[in-house]
Formats: sequence, C-alpha cells, structure tokens
Amino acid sequence: MVIGMQIKNYKLKIVKTLLMFIGILYLIFLYMDIFNIQIFIPTDIIKFISIILTFIISLLLEEYAINAKGIFLLQLGLFLTIFADLFLLVLNRKYILGIALFCIIQILYSIRYDSHRTKATIINFITIFLILIIIYITMEVDFIFVISIYYIICLLTSTIRGIRVCTDKLYPSPNRQMIALGMIFFLFCDINVGFFNIIGYMEPAGKYINLLHNISSISIWLFYLPSQVLLCISEHIFK
Repeated sequence: MVIGMQIKNYKLKIVKTLLMFIGILYLIFLYMDIFNIQIFIPTDIIKFISIILTFIISLLLEEYAINAKGIFLLQLGLFLTIFADLFLLVLNRKYILGIALFCIIQILYSIRYDSHRTKATIINFITIFLILIIIYITMEVDFIFVISIYYIICLLTSTIRGIRVCTDKLYPSPNRQMIALGMIFFLFCDINVGFFNIIGYMEPAGKYINLLHNISSISIWLFYLPSQVLLCISEHIFK
C-alpha cells in the first residue's frame, strides 16, 4: 500500500514537472515566432516535443482516469496527434495523410464526449465521408479539398459535443470546463490555420495582409498547445 502510494505521488510529481516544462517550451517558441528568432533548435521541433510530452502525461495519468473508455480514446487521439503533427509540422509533407489523421482524432473525441452513441456516431461519420467521396468522383475536385471539408465537419462536431459535455455536466468539474475550453482552443487554432493558408495563396497585397498572415501563423500554436494540454489532463480525477 505504501509503495503504491509512493509510486502514485512520484508519477504526479513527474506530471507537474512535465507541465512546467511544456509551459517553458510554449513561452520559448512563442517568443521565437513573434520576434522571428532562430536558435540551434527550430521552433517546429520545440513544438513537436511539447506534443510528445502531452501524450506522455496522458500515460502517466491513466490510473487516475475518470473512466477507462474515456482515457483510452483520449490517449489514442493524442498518440495519433503525434503522427499528424509529424507529417504536417516536422516533415511538412503528406498533408492529406496528416489531415486524415486529424479527422480520425476528432471522431475519437466525438465518441469520447458522447460514448452512449458510439455506433450512431461512427455510422454518421462514415455516411458523410461516403457522400463527400461521391462528390469528389462526380465533380473531380482536388481530394485535399474534400478531406479538408470532412475535417471541418469532424472538428465542429467534436467541438459542439465538447461544449455540451460542459453545459450538460456530463463530466465533473473542472474536467468538463477543460474539455469545452480545450475544444474551443482547438477550433480557434484551425480557424487560424485556415486564415494562414488562404492568405498564403493570395498575391502580396501590402503590409496589413502580411501582418494578418503573421498573426494567424503565431495564433495557430498560441491556441493549439493549450488545447492539447487541457484535453490531456481532462480525464484526470481532481480532488
């Protein structure tokens, strides 16, 4: 019993240390992005390390989880996030695969927030995907456009359900607030991803457009890492 308590306390200390370290990394890469500073470690690598650490924290908190299904879906989502960010952030290629992984992640989170309708949720997402595939075949649009639309649907669904977790008090406090805020930050992150890409395709149109482009670039990770940290600890039992 004593040894078990010591191990639990040790794990919680590691979690607190990792959270502090993530906070430091967050301030470092934001400072580098805002002032366009380069050091021996690129900001993308610093960001990627912070994502790996959030997954590790979820593993350390597994025995403190509210329920087994919730922590499994959360850990699986965070694990897939590592590979999605590997493609989109570090390697900066295989965009379709990266977006597809994020679609799966949002579906997992949707199931987590409404676990009583797992089968219906999966059927709905499959149906929507098949409809988009038919549109893709008949209209001959670029597939990355189709998968992006699908991701938007998946993201909005999981965000709405995450907010309902809070409003309907489906999780205890402060977990439900963490879920809602984490998903809202996730949404804000991807809104800025959209702005960044849209502006990137535009012809140079003056300093204000460039300023908006830079703001959206910084805002992506301004919201993204906090969203991951909040979701990472949202299954933890708080006393």
